[in-house]
Amino acid sequence: MKIEKNQVLEIFKTYIISTIGCAILAFSITYFFLGNKLAQGGVSGISLILHYLFHIEVSYLYFALNIPLLIAGYKFLGRDFIFKTLYATLALSIFLKFFDNFRGPMDDILVASIFGGALNGIGLGIIFSSGGSSGGMDIVAKIVNKYKGISISRTLLFLDFVVLSSVAVIFGKNIFMYTLISVVVSAKMIDIIQEGLTSAKRVTIITNFPSEIKQRIMDEVGRGVTVICGRGGYTEKEMDILLCIVGKYQLIKVKNIVKETDPNAFMTVSHEHEVFGKGFQNNSN
Repeated sequence: MKIEKNQVLEIFKTYIISTIGCAILAFSITYFFLGNKLAQGGVSGISLILHYLFHIEVSYLYFALNIPLLIAGYKFLGRDFIFKTLYATLALSIFLKFFDNFRGPMDDILVASIFGGALNGIGLGIIFSSGGSSGGMDIVAKIVNKYKGISISRTLLFLDFVVLSSVAVIFGKNIFMYTLISVVVSAKMIDIIQEGLTSAKRVTIITNFPSEIKQRIMDEVGRGVTVICGRGGYTEKEMDILLCIVGKYQLIKVKNIVKETDPNAFMTVSHEHEVFGKGFQNNSN
């Protein structure tokens, strides 16, 4: 019974997260985009275009255009995903109707496009993190990601550009360029939400003074160091390779330690999107 209760709570949590994402996304569309007569990419962009041309409510258009995509999602992505997506599509349509009068016309459309794109990306990222999507081209992006391995944000950016090309033809180049800015900002925010905020740097160090550098990193930076036994491909010499995960603001300190201790050391730095465990679980410094 305890396991079943935990499963119910997890499902409830997932749908609550999806609802929050839908609310943020709907507010962004009505306040920044409808309020400033901006367009968007994807199905929401098509809905906005049709709304501007024929004055049909965006919420109705969005739901109707999603029906064939939901069917495709059910076939290629499975029942669990499509149930979450159907819920998100319904929730977003309802929130679009609810926020219909919340429009914020601005003197600076550039500001509207940047903030609208950022809020858009946050809403979409939250929905994606719950295991679903808001429908529309998100379904297509998920299918491409599953079968081709192309990132969701890149696929969305490409599909958005196709829709925006029609925006340029219908509404002119100014609206096209402002909308393109919002799409790029939105894609970046999706990546940030998807990859997590607990990003860090992985540092690999090959040095003739591994013990000294290891001790200094542990003492002065407060990070653990893993020692890997290696062998030089050219020299065939046995050596210790240091591996350390540090916060992005600690990287400079580690670099200085390595340079001071062994100016001839070989060091590589790579980005880690998410880090969990001691020292990082509750700390993203």
